[in-house]
Amino acid sequence: MVSLSFTENSLKRQIKLWLNENPQVNPYRFSFEKLYRRLTSRLRNMPDFIIIGAGRAGTTALYSYLIQHPSIVAASTDNNESVADLHFFEYLISNNIQWYKSHFPILFYKSSNNNKTKNSFITGEYTSTYMYHPDVPKSIFNLLPKIKLIVILRNPIDKAYSTYYQQFEFGEYTTSFEETINTEFRRIALNKDFSELDSNNPDFENFVAHNIIRHGIYADYLEHWLEIFNRKQILILNSDDLKKLTKETLGHVFNFLNISNCDITNTSQVNVGKYPPMNKSTRKKLIEFYKPYNQRLNKLLGTNFNWDN
Repeated sequence: MVSLSFTENSLKRQIKLWLNENPQVNPYRFSFEKLYRRLTSRLRNMPDFIIIGAGRAGTTALYSYLIQHPSIVAASTDNNESVADLHFFEYLISNNIQWYKSHFPILFYKSSNNNKTKNSFITGEYTSTYMYHPDVPKSIFNLLPKIKLIVILRNPIDKAYSTYYQQFEFGEYTTSFEETINTEFRRIALNKDFSELDSNNPDFENFVAHNIIRHGIYADYLEHWLEIFNRKQILILNSDDLKKLTKETLGHVFNFLNISNCDITNTSQVNVGKYPPMNKSTRKKLIEFYKPYNQRLNKLLGTNFNWDN
């Protein structure tokens, strides 16, 4: 009897481990839609575009606007079609290409890079942390060398503040904004003075909670992308333009994606956080910190982001 009980417990443990390693067949996450998508994955298309970041800069809003275009077919996820946060190239869920393809539609009239008619259907995804992960650019290029990439950038000070409150709600922080960024400044200084303390873990670089300041040093990340992709494959947007000049900004995106211009019906703000004003002395400190990095960014991209306020 003891032996049978031990065997049963051992079997349960093995089944539990197997289900953890194979979430695609986990009965608690089963749905006929997901099964159908997996069975038809070989018929499905790869994305034509990917919004690679930056987080808390309007990636969710931009994607929700784009999929309203009649020529753009949304990716599918387990939660919501307007949120195609797949994280595939970070290998957070699966590195199986068929798993990735299962999230995209079956398009019989697919666009091509040589198509000038601007009538074909296209599809794409967004994952707001792709930009930060050092291994992602090469991974995307190896699979999708002709992909079109979209980056939307926000004043790094406002981005850091917004990210702090988002992560605070998730329970990642219990300290004040000032204490949190001062801790990160100390980590930055330590890594600079004692390089041997660097973890050299690529997954750490895109971990949001410990990098809210560093994720605003956009040039550090985009330099790497530009080493791998042609500049013509990357569209850089200003989050302020998306908010204040929405129609014109979307027109630039549609032209970049080689689809016809279109008036998007619902351009209401998406995923907007609410929090108190930042301490003026803190903002001044961050302006001085980011100033040389913003100058390097403008030189790198040929842009004119004016974030010194």
